[in-house]
Amino acid sequence: MMRYDALMEPRRRAPRRTGHRTTLTLPAPLLEDAGRLARELGTTVNDAIVRLAEEGASARGRREQVAALASERRAAVEQAGLSDTMSLPSPEEIHEAMLAGRREP
Repeated sequence: MMRYDALMEPRRRAPRRTGHRTTLTLPAPLLEDAGRLARELGTTVNDAIVRLAEEGASARGRREQVAALASERRAAVEQAGLSDTMSLPSPEEIHEAMLAGRREP
C-alpha cells in the first residue's frame, strides 16, 4: 500500500526569530507576492512576509535619508540670499552647494 505522506514535500521551517509576535490580515496581492518569494527562496510564506517587511523598512529608511540630504542641499543653495541672485555663483560656491550634507565615509 502506498503512503501519500511519502509523496509530500517535507515541511519547510522558517528561521527562528526573536521579537514581537502578531497576527496580520494581508491583502491578497501581498500574500501572492509573499508566496512567490517563498517559493523562490525555498522558505515559508511567513518568512517571506518578514523579508518583504524588512525590505520595505530599509527602502523607507533610504527615502528618508535622501529627503534629508535634499533638504540640506536646498538650504545650502537658498543660503545665497536674494542679494546674490543678480550674479552667478562662483565655481567654489556651486561645488560647496553640491556637496552640502555629504557625509565623509
